This record gives sequence, C-alpha cells and structure tokens, in this order.
Amino acid sequence: MLHSKTIVYRLLFICGLFLVSCSTPEGFKEPEDPMDAGREFVRAVLDGDYEKATLYLKKDAEDMELFKRYSQHMKKRPQGELLSLRSSSIIVNKVETLNDSTSIINYSNSFTKKPTEIKVMQSEGKWRVDFSYTFSGNLTIE
Repeated sequence: MLHSKTIVYRLLFICGLFLVSCSTPEGFKEPEDPMDAGREFVRAVLDGDYEKATLYLKKDAEDMELFKRYSQHMKKRPQGELLSLRSSSIIVNKVETLNDSTSIINYSNSFTKKPTEIKVMQSEGKWRVDFSYTFSGNLTIE
C-alpha cells in the first residue's frame, strides 16, 4: 500500500512541476521593475523574438495590433540588417521616472544608434511596455 501512495505522490509532484513550467514560457522572466521590462522587451525585439516581446506588452487591442504590424514589417527587413540588430547592444540614454508606476526609457542600439522612447508602466502589479506610446508620444498616466 505504501508503494502505491508513493507512486501517486510522485506523479502528482511531476504533474505539478509540469503545470508550473508550462505556465511560464521559456525565456520569460517576470520583470521586477521598469528597467527589467524595457530591457527584456527591447532585447526580444532586437533578437527577432516577437512572441517573447509580446509577453512584455501592455495587454490592450491597440498595443497588440501595432506590435503585430511592426513585427510583420521587421520580418521583411534584409537578413543582414536583422543579424546586425540581433548582435547589437542596448544603449540606455535616459530614464525618466514619472511616478511609482510609470517610466519613460530613452534608448538606442549599437547598430542603428537611433534614439527611441518606450513607456513602461505597472498594471495589476506587472511591469509592461505601452507600445503605442512609441508612436503617439501620449503621456497619459493611468
């Protein structure tokens, strides 16, 4: 009897580990602060890992649609450019903390050297990138 209980407990333990590992996509780390969220998002974009990048996006229809169009555009770029982006470094030019739940990160990469801003905000206890800000510059703080 003890043997069958041990087997059941082991199976339950393995199932539990499986469920936990499936709930977090490989390579995804929940950001602890705005810099983590911004850095992970930008790195995923530079690497061409758009699926991973969406995990760091604010979950609203506008952001998802804009990012979908952006990623489709990027996938059509020349292979050499994509390889250069993948091997580039992130350069943080400036971080502006607007309040305890919103920051603006001005960054560039070592390939294009073009300054870009992203807004990172905390929503429901999670740090996410407001991708629409990159195009609109809207500083509405929720």
